[in-house]
Amino acid sequence: MSHTTPISVMTSPSNKALPLTLFIGKEGINNAAVDTYEGVITFGELVEHFQVEANSDSLDEIYKKQRDVDSARIEGLKRYWKNTTNSVFPNMTFFANDLAVKKTVNVGTKKMAVAELAPLADRFICDGQGRTSFIQWLLSQDEPLTEEFRAHTISFKLLVTGTESLSTPKAIKVIKQTFADYHCNLKKPNKSISKCFDSSTAFSRMLNELLDMELTNGKTVRNRIALHGNIRKGHVWTFAQFSSMIQKLLNVTPASASAQLKDEVNYDVTVSICTSFLGRVFDIMPTEMLDSDNHKVHEDVMFSKAIFADALGFVGRSLLDEMLIDEQANWTQIKTLSLPIDSKIDKQWLKNKVTFDDEGRIKIIKGTNKRLASLICSELRIYPCPALTL
Repeated sequence: MSHTTPISVMTSPSNKALPLTLFIGKEGINNAAVDTYEGVITFGELVEHFQVEANSDSLDEIYKKQRDVDSARIEGLKRYWKNTTNSVFPNMTFFANDLAVKKTVNVGTKKMAVAELAPLADRFICDGQGRTSFIQWLLSQDEPLTEEFRAHTISFKLLVTGTESLSTPKAIKVIKQTFADYHCNLKKPNKSISKCFDSSTAFSRMLNELLDMELTNGKTVRNRIALHGNIRKGHVWTFAQFSSMIQKLLNVTPASASAQLKDEVNYDVTVSICTSFLGRVFDIMPTEMLDSDNHKVHEDVMFSKAIFADALGFVGRSLLDEMLIDEQANWTQIKTLSLPIDSKIDKQWLKNKVTFDDEGRIKIIKGTNKRLASLICSELRIYPCPALTL
């Protein structure tokens, strides 16, 4: 594979100076002789004054200071933009080798700089290449609102190295380390909190509505779900596991569910299905066991495991299929199980290859949710859905 000569300097695509009004920052990276600033830039200015580093199919990986921008990330941003009128983007991080500071002024307890990024100043997007690629696409569209979008703003951090270019050993080291600090050394939110905090889609809104469903013991579903992914006293599953169960029940992905749930009638029918299912599911589980102060109880039972949540989703889907062809079929067929769901270490799970013995420790076999679902269907005399038989 041939490669182009690596770009040593990335200048302004418009060959114009970029005027900036910036807050002067003070962060740990200043110890590396890097100046820090914070500001706001419009979409139009971003496209006119910054470019994205070439992908590794044209620029050898040894010269790259960033990861490739993949199409999946861009398509995700396009879907986000299309599906919301309340868009908000996290701030970006730019590097520049030099910045012309015209003057500084004190504003309250902060100091601001009136500055200019020269047309030939080397600049690099350390964090935000995907957003930039999306914004480049957005402003290239021929639609009435394109000019309005040019005025949208996004905040940024500007780090100035004071080096000859951003291809010096010092600049490259600082840029790569900053990227690593952002994406490798900082812990991202877990799946549960990410899903629970999201209300941008019809599916996520439905899930949050289901949390308020009242159970027969005076609690709500919300009381039994670890919304932020940290299992505590009384919790059965994490929000991510709860979401997965509902997806199995409805045979949907979050995207396909959201598309279907945009129709108000479909939404109401789906909520009704889910509440009927959840009512039966929580009735058959001895959830009061989890109200113990002994946290080990959660580890010892089977019904609190992710595979059990998924299995119940498949069982619910199987029963739904039966209801379509048999008027007598109903949710009461999901009833108390004789399976030892209150004990993970029961030999019945070993016999049915749901668990295995690892030198005296009983562990769950990964990917056995369908096997477990088939066992439950067999006991409840529910004909298994195609996902369990194919």
